[in-house]
Amino acid sequence: MMRHDHPELPTLDSGLTVLETDERATGALQSLVLDKLLLDGGSAVWVDAHGHGTTQPLSRIAPSMRILDRIRIARAFTAWQHQSLCQDLVRELTDDTAVIVLPAFDWFYRSEVLSRGDGERMLAAAVDLIGKIVDTFDVSVLVTQHTDDALTDPIQERADDVIHCEQTAYGPRFSGDEYETLVYPLDNGMVQTTLAFWQQVLTTRHPAVADADSPIEVSVHGSY
Repeated sequence: MMRHDHPELPTLDSGLTVLETDERATGALQSLVLDKLLLDGGSAVWVDAHGHGTTQPLSRIAPSMRILDRIRIARAFTAWQHQSLCQDLVRELTDDTAVIVLPAFDWFYRSEVLSRGDGERMLAAAVDLIGKIVDTFDVSVLVTQHTDDALTDPIQERADDVIHCEQTAYGPRFSGDEYETLVYPLDNGMVQTTLAFWQQVLTTRHPAVADADSPIEVSVHGSY
């Protein structure tokens, strides 16, 4: 298997990208967002669901804490709040908005408090709102799904790109129509995909912004 001098990550282009992750690949979403900001500059607008936008994983992965100042997070707690935040996104965008992050997009629309059919209608309406943003602005939109089923069909149909991330014995493997991870350059055999692992990847890719006092640790065979 070919080896590379530096770890690789997929590029987030303009349009709507769906990230499908293996549950074991912790930190993949946060890493792609941080990498986008470090590569292209600008800021991120994050509409959170299901606790993906908590400070702890972002701060552990980031090679510099300064990058976190460029991520603005709004949290929804119901389907109605989530849809309202999607409606308000246009007003939150600025000239330097590089990426919109929408993790677990379908989470709230699966709630048992919704009447039958409301979840499908509300999710489809929210996807239409995001689609209008994609058609109007030159911005990357990164979406993940809690579950891939009939409810999320509108997301898949609107997506411009789908990136898959799965855990392998050699680390996380990204794949898509235009991209495939070959290998990460590791010194000690197999690794687990931990937040520390993603910090190593981002620090290697962006050494100029890494904090000098940021510890770098990688879990090898289950131990640090």
